[in-house]
Amino acid sequence: MRLLFLSFAVLLALIASAQANEREQTVCGFIKEPLLFWFWSSAAPEPDESRINDINYIKATKFNTSDGKTLRGYKYLSNDGKGNRTPPKGYVLMALGNAMIADQIIGELRDFAASSYDVYIYDYRGYGNSEGKRRINAIIEDYKEIISSLNGEYEKRLLYGISLGGAIILNAIGSGVGYDSAVIDSSPSLLSEHGCPERIDPIKNLPKDSRKLLVITGKKDPVLNDNMTSLLRVEAQKRGASVIDGDDFSHPFMDQSIAVHKRRMKKALDHLVNASNGVETN
Repeated sequence: MRLLFLSFAVLLALIASAQANEREQTVCGFIKEPLLFWFWSSAAPEPDESRINDINYIKATKFNTSDGKTLRGYKYLSNDGKGNRTPPKGYVLMALGNAMIADQIIGELRDFAASSYDVYIYDYRGYGNSEGKRRINAIIEDYKEIISSLNGEYEKRLLYGISLGGAIILNAIGSGVGYDSAVIDSSPSLLSEHGCPERIDPIKNLPKDSRKLLVITGKKDPVLNDNMTSLLRVEAQKRGASVIDGDDFSHPFMDQSIAVHKRRMKKALDHLVNASNGVETN
């Protein structure tokens, strides 16, 4: 009986290992994908909790994936912006750019939390304090799981993806996860140009009815120029999405002035809240 139990345990371990290997498989080139993610993650700052130690209502959080990895991040608790906690109306989940980590950005989402939403940001697997290998397929699967989990806890479901994070969010939406509104900010239109399968191209994952989306691009974006982003923006608008091609917008969190950055963030927040309540944002 003991031998049978041990054999069963070994079998389960092998199955779990196979699932983990499958999830973290390279899909954008055996050499290119690991190299690019290494380069991008090396451009991200080191984790530093001192960035958020003095900000009220931010606490550490984590998510355990189905393949046994722990993703770590932060939760900005719902409040009224005047020092009082409030019951959350829903959640906002941000998917970061590929050279960002959670403690670097969570404090910037004060107004989102002050609108009575719990705000979540996680380090991608292999980034910051999160476990696992940096692979696009695994990151997409992680966010599908995170969204599904949060959807079971909250009434309103708001998604915000910036740069690579926009591609991640669109892939989750394309898989069928539920959501009430989403902002896709400066996402590439295509990933297949970099050797990835067409199935994960952001433009391939646009919903046929895109009225719940706001797609933002910037005419001063030095990271992803108009050739890289316009196909997605134009097609999203055809499908009913709200779109902004900001004359003075750069890449997210790289705008040339605080005033421009705040205007961009306000447009994102206004869309998320209004669209989730069925209010037209065009």
